[in-house]
Amino acid sequence: MGVINVSAGSEAVLKLGDSEANVTPASSDGVTVPAMQDIVLNNSTGVFRWKQLNLTSESAVTTPSTNQITLNLVVDPDTFFGTGSGDAVKSGGLYGASKNKTKVYFSAFFNGTDSTSKYITGSGYISGLAPTVNMDAPVWVTPVTIEVDGDFSAIQTV
Repeated sequence: MGVINVSAGSEAVLKLGDSEANVTPASSDGVTVPAMQDIVLNNSTGVFRWKQLNLTSESAVTTPSTNQITLNLVVDPDTFFGTGSGDAVKSGGLYGASKNKTKVYFSAFFNGTDSTSKYITGSGYISGLAPTVNMDAPVWVTPVTIEVDGDFSAIQTV
């Protein structure tokens, strides 16, 4: 059994951009999200259930999946508010992409972006920004949700 160990010199990486080309491993046009505290890729298959009087157990069929990425990060001003130049995500930041309802493309790399990486890619919309700061955590942190539009695609190697 193998494991994908992010503490052995490689890391989980999330790239965002306004096109698929901007989130490839070699591209520098999109945004590589810094200071992530955690990331969750959620593929939740829906299920419709019903009961029948002549059966002792419920019946079920699957419905389309709901796909979502959630993460928490320490707010970086360039990533959150944008740099004013570059692709739409880079120029407007996470806040601008959310406010303007910009479709974003993403690649979530499981162990860095080198030649042995595995990653999930797709597109969706940023929501769920809620920056907070307090005395126990005196830097701005925010959750981020990417509501995936369609399916995840798994890429086996870079």
